[in-house]
Amino acid sequence: MSRNLFAVWLLGLLLAGSPAAVLGAEAAARVAFVVGEATASLPNQPLRQLVRGSEVGPGDSIRTGPGGRLQLRFSDGSQLSLNPGSLFRIDDYQFAATTPQPARGFFSLLQGGLRTITGLIGKARREDYRMQTTVATIGIRGTDYGLEYATDGGLGATTYSGQIEVCNEGGCLLLDAGESARVNDGHSRPVRNGTPPPLPGSGPAGSSGNGDSGFAASGERRGSGIPGGQQPPVNGGPSTAPTGGRY
Repeated sequence: MSRNLFAVWLLGLLLAGSPAAVLGAEAAARVAFVVGEATASLPNQPLRQLVRGSEVGPGDSIRTGPGGRLQLRFSDGSQLSLNPGSLFRIDDYQFAATTPQPARGFFSLLQGGLRTITGLIGKARREDYRMQTTVATIGIRGTDYGLEYATDGGLGATTYSGQIEVCNEGGCLLLDAGESARVNDGHSRPVRNGTPPPLPGSGPAGSSGNGDSGFAASGERRGSGIPGGQQPPVNGGPSTAPTGGRY
C-alpha cells in the first residue's frame, strides 16, 4: 500500500469522530471517508448518494462504483472499508453501549471486496457477528480480516490479526493471523493457501518505512491498511446461491 493511500485511509479515521454517541437512533454506521461514487438504498427506495457524514442502517445495501472507495465506522467501534465495485448489505444490526439489550451484527458481501476491523459486537458471543458471502459464512474471534471475490465467483479470505472461521456446506476452516484461504463454491470445503499473502505495508510497494502497516484506529489495533489490498488468488467455479455455515 502506498503512503498516499495510507494517508487517505488514516484521514478518514480521524474524521470519523466518536462512534456511538453521535449516530442517529436508527443508524448503524457513519461514512468516515468516501472517494468516487458510493450509494446506499433500502428495499424499494431510491438510491442515496453517500458523502462523509452520511448514516446507514439495517437493510441498507451499499455500493461503490468502479473507482469508488468507502469507509464506515460502526457504533460498536468497528471499521469497514469497501473496495471499488463492491456491494455490501447490513442485514441486521443492534447495538447500544448504554443498555444491556442484545447486540448483533449480521452483514453480507455480495460483490467486490472489503477489509474490516471488528468492534465490540461478537467479543462476548461470537454468534452475534456474521458475514455472509455467496460461498461461505465468516465468523470472528477478535479480528482484522479481508475478503475478495474472484472473477469466477470464488472467494479469497485473509486474516491479518485474530482469527476467523470460514464455513460452508463443505465444512469449516480456521484462519489465524497471516493465513489465507480460498473457497471455490458453496459446496467445496475452504482450502488454506500454501503461501499467505503479504500484509499491507510489508512489501516494497506498501512499505511505511518501518516494517509496520502503520494503521491505527484510535489507538486500538494496528496491522491494517486500505482494505482489500493484496488479497489471495482464487480459483474455482462460481456459486449461484448463498450458503450458510454454522453461524
